[in-house]
Amino acid sequence: MLSAIVYHSLTGSCKKYAELLSAALHIPAFPLGKEHVKEGGKIIFIGWAFAGTIKGYRKAAEKYDVAAAVLVGMGAVSEGSAGFVREKNGIPASVQVFCLQGAFDLNKLPLPFKLIMKIKCKDIVSRLEAKGTLNEQEKALYTMASTGSGQPADWNVDEIVRWGQGV
Repeated sequence: MLSAIVYHSLTGSCKKYAELLSAALHIPAFPLGKEHVKEGGKIIFIGWAFAGTIKGYRKAAEKYDVAAAVLVGMGAVSEGSAGFVREKNGIPASVQVFCLQGAFDLNKLPLPFKLIMKIKCKDIVSRLEAKGTLNEQEKALYTMASTGSGQPADWNVDEIVRWGQGV
C-alpha cells in the first residue's frame, strides 16, 4: 500500500501532478525534504527532468521504498521514454517508471538553467519544424520552446492512478 507522494518541483509542474495524484489516490503529498512518511513507507516520487535524470530521485530512494518514479519534463513522451529514464537514473526493475509532460516557464528557472534552456529551446524548435506534422504533446513542446512558456498537452494522471490503485 502506498503511504505518500513525495515530489521535487522547480517551477510547479511536479507539485501540480503530486496534488492531482494525492486527490485521486487519497494519500498525502509532500515536497522532498518536508515529507512526513512512516518508516519503510512506500512512496511515489515525482521529480523534474534535467538531461534525462529525475532530480531528487536518488535522495528519495535512499530514504524510502520508492514504488514508482515519475519524471516530469517539457518534452513529448514516447513509448521508449520510461526505459531511457530507468537506465539513465539506475532505477531497479522493481520500481515502476512513468514520464509526464509538464509546463515550462523560462523566466521561473534559475540563471544557469535559463541559459542552458535558451540554447536548448532553439534546438527543439528547429527539430520540430523539420519534422512537419506534430502530435498534441509535440505541439505543446513547440509552443513552450518557441515562446519560453506553455502548458502540457494535458495534465492526465490516469495511468498512474490505475497503477497506484493496484499496489
